[in-house]
Amino acid sequence: MANKHNFKYDESKFQPKQREAAIALVEYEFTPKGQRKTKEEIAEDLGVDRKTLYNWDNKDPNFIAYKNYLASEFMDSHLAFVYKKLIDSIERGSTRGIELYLKRIGDLDQNSEITIKQDGGLSFEERKAALQERISKAKQGGE
Repeated sequence: MANKHNFKYDESKFQPKQREAAIALVEYEFTPKGQRKTKEEIAEDLGVDRKTLYNWDNKDPNFIAYKNYLASEFMDSHLAFVYKKLIDSIERGSTRGIELYLKRIGDLDQNSEITIKQDGGLSFEERKAALQERISKAKQGGE
């Protein structure tokens, strides 16, 4: 799947160790606390000063764009898992899951919403009977 984000970076402008630093910092963000290296350890492994790593990570737009690109690629690699979880939630009857799916396929815009009436509305059996009646009438009218 093509990444819809447009992270503009220029690899020719990378300083030595920036590519490795970006990869290490993305791994840092996606690794649970207690299992990841500290930023000081990352800087030491790369052979750069901790302040240099900090400046790249917070002040260098080219480095930040590359790091964001890498993070986005990592997220895209989990898209199938995310869609599976969405389908699971829909199968469990999640209104929010259904809403997200409809927005995803374009059948529901950002200004629309789904409303479920729980008080004062028809019961499931009443809605089912009404639907069956409409189907029956439609069949009779179409024959």
